[in-house]
Amino acid sequence: MKIDKQLLEKYFKGDCTAAEAEQVAAYLDQSETPEADEWFQAMYAEVENEIPQEREVSVPQITIKEKKGTLIYNRWYSIAAAVVMLLGVCTWLFQTRQRNGGKATLALTWDTLANNDKSIKLMTMTDGSRVWLAPHSTVIYPNNYNDTSREVWLKGEAFFEVAQDPTRSFSVHTGDLKTIALGTSFNISTGNYADGSIQVSLVQGKVAVTSQSFSLILKPGEMVRYDGTHLSHPAAFSIREVMDWRNGKLVFDKAALEDVFAKLKARYGCKIVVSKKVAGSHKVSGVFRAGAPVQNILEAIQYVHGFQVIKKDDNTYEITTGKN
Repeated sequence: MKIDKQLLEKYFKGDCTAAEAEQVAAYLDQSETPEADEWFQAMYAEVENEIPQEREVSVPQITIKEKKGTLIYNRWYSIAAAVVMLLGVCTWLFQTRQRNGGKATLALTWDTLANNDKSIKLMTMTDGSRVWLAPHSTVIYPNNYNDTSREVWLKGEAFFEVAQDPTRSFSVHTGDLKTIALGTSFNISTGNYADGSIQVSLVQGKVAVTSQSFSLILKPGEMVRYDGTHLSHPAAFSIREVMDWRNGKLVFDKAALEDVFAKLKARYGCKIVVSKKVAGSHKVSGVFRAGAPVQNILEAIQYVHGFQVIKKDDNTYEITTGKN
């Protein structure tokens, strides 16, 4: 089954009819979607050319409104929102194509979901999509979310259960990576690896993972990692691990020690200073209950690998070999 690229563009802009949306959804359900892959590449090339090289891009201060409920708002996220919005300017230019005297003007207000707690928070978006937000993570989105499109920006880790809407795709921005979903369930993490890699893991449905230099479509049970330069080949992952973390558990399956430390820092918002003598290549496997203190987890790993954990203050741990 082939499809017209103009119809693909209408679909991802949210401009097509219900019948057209069903046609695109059926196409994307195929294992091979060459027209979509080619369209994604062309889209980002066009956006890159659209950005003025010598003209000023005026980005006013972004206002983030505090959400009521259990999630906590922090002033720091206004800075984070500005940063991720700059990373998303290319996408915004493509969608709006608005010019004002040679300048592009961004005048939106933003809502935020921020989790400064120690436990996973479940939130429901206005379209019915559900977000499980990891501790020390944030999702921001424009106040016109769900009007013509559904786009969010993530820092940290979140599991998304996207509400079905054949006329509006659901997109998550993480750095220069964009994940486009159709009524599906998937996980994205930005702080679980020592090298800063972003990981996208698909549980159900189908997602397109795109950047300015590539695009691919994942199938259920597949994940990819992106370190800012290189994209891994799709690989199988433990769905149990993803589902368990929604309930607050920490699951490691032959994870490199350096990646375990990175994940603990992201989950607990703590500092872990590791001596150069500690081999980061050691593998760690285990399941830790929800709410387990980070010191207990470090000491459990210490017992297996023989390094020493020194608590420097309430939020800082030093990892040494215990040898001079």
